Amino acid sequence: MGLNAQAASDVAHVLSEALPYIQRFSGRTVVIKYGGNAMVDEDLKAGFARDVVLMKTVGINPVVYMVVVRRSAICSSVLARRPSLSRACG
Repeated sequence: MGLNAQAASDVAHVLSEALPYIQRFSGRTVVIKYGGNAMVDEDLKAGFARDVVLMKTVGINPVVYMVVVRRSAICSSVLARRPSLSRACG
């Protein structure tokens, strides 16, 4: 992630304002759900990884769990209850 001087200044400003909040969670474990678009979009993947590394760097213990739900499983469940939605799963 290359930053120009202005972008780096903006990031530093935001982090300095967030520091008191971040410090409250230092030493604690935070559970993070990872799934959906974050698993398929390259920019979201990179941002997610960067955020997890930042949390670890400031003393927060991130625990990531992945949620993978196949569309067919969702459709089967929905259709069992609402057959009228068959076009949505077609």
